[in-house]
Amino acid sequence: MEDLATVSATALLRALDAGAVSSADLVQAHLDRIERLNPAINAVVAVDRDRALAAAAAADRARAAGEPRGPLHGLPMTVKDVFETAGLVTTAGAPELAGHRPDRDAEAVARLRAAGAVVVGKTNVPPYAGDFQTDNPVYGLTRNPWDPGRTAGGSSGGSAAALAAGLTPLELGSDIAGSIRLPSHFCGVYGHLPTFSAVPTRGHIPGPPGTLGASPLGAVGPMARHPADLDLALGVLVGGDAGGVPGGTLPPAPPATRRISGCRIAVWLDNPLMRTDRETLRVLREFVARLAGAGALVEDRLRPPRPFYESYEIYLELLLGVLSTDFSDADFAKLARIARRARPDDDRPVVRLARGLAQPYRAWHRSAERQARSAAAWQAVFERVDLVITPSAPLPAYPHQTDAPPLARQLTVDGRPAPYAGQLVWASLASLARLPATAVPVGRTAAGLPVGVQVIGPRWGDRGTLAFAAAVHELTGGYTAPPGY
Repeated sequence: MEDLATVSATALLRALDAGAVSSADLVQAHLDRIERLNPAINAVVAVDRDRALAAAAAADRARAAGEPRGPLHGLPMTVKDVFETAGLVTTAGAPELAGHRPDRDAEAVARLRAAGAVVVGKTNVPPYAGDFQTDNPVYGLTRNPWDPGRTAGGSSGGSAAALAAGLTPLELGSDIAGSIRLPSHFCGVYGHLPTFSAVPTRGHIPGPPGTLGASPLGAVGPMARHPADLDLALGVLVGGDAGGVPGGTLPPAPPATRRISGCRIAVWLDNPLMRTDRETLRVLREFVARLAGAGALVEDRLRPPRPFYESYEIYLELLLGVLSTDFSDADFAKLARIARRARPDDDRPVVRLARGLAQPYRAWHRSAERQARSAAAWQAVFERVDLVITPSAPLPAYPHQTDAPPLARQLTVDGRPAPYAGQLVWASLASLARLPATAVPVGRTAAGLPVGVQVIGPRWGDRGTLAFAAAVHELTGGYTAPPGY
């Protein structure tokens, strides 16, 4: 069997098709690896051992009978613990959901199972997926396989850590504020934010269990160690009835994005809202130089269609309005009182938070209109370039800060204090404009920590960002396993 620490899901499926390994053996090998290595990082938090082995045995029988179920037939995988899984505990990191066992799968999970995937377990999240780090009262802290003293990111921190440690070949993540892209960057793996609405969100917590409506901001997407696996999984997740997808399926990658030579790329490495850490910047500049050396047409003068601060401001207003529904009635009433009683010039973090959470729909709708105008303005960007490259985050994985509440946290960038929420500055660009973005590992700092880029494409240009990620993989080597894994 190939090394489970580095092998791609695509290669495992080829081995299954060739009869070189059975699904039962493959599932057992991953279960054994989880048992041996997971305690050090706490990435996989609920294991469905018996049902996974039974599903694998059924997959082997179906293959022997010439009746494969789909493109993921017999492949073990894990899913983020915000997706409802029939009969398997789904907590979203919240104590009040510690015993929640849904009676049906989230739509995205159902599509993966229908394609033949075998779900072996769930991966850790912060409570209700509401933090840039992964720690909760139900399962505890997830650690980064590259350095257990540092964060794996959030909210798909367990997903990224499990992939990096070779505990799973494929993951299902979600992203409303960089929750796929930040952990992928911190852990050195790949993740994809699909074009908004391409993948259904029903069965994701939050909202509350049983919610049928779609999230106005959140997205569901795959995470993996190889870009080809993202493309494979995305095809399953999008299906033939994705909302708004032209023709019911994602269009193929434009020829210009399938190779580095001749691809027109805008590069934005600095953001006036939060400086990029000098080690991260060094790695990214070296990467951009390699792209230029490979024939990419690098455009370093083009800028976003709207100022960085404006995009960030609009997205924060929208995000806080959406997150307000996750608070209990009592907590929301308390925050609303804080917002109502504060002086107009009161700029304390708790007051800013309260104002955003308690904003009236009229204000939120104004921000949504500004979002629509910003998204429309991106068309001019993609008339000049094929793709946009930015940092995934302003800094590499940082030491855990879970002992303090989020409003009391600060980051340190090049020895200077920086706002904790500043991690969102790059991720908010694609999220606001509802564009596809792929997190791609491109190097490591002098201390050995992973560094990634965010590759943004035009609306419905998901296959283009994934194709370019594959070309970058050939150039840089892509994922490597952390020491000890």
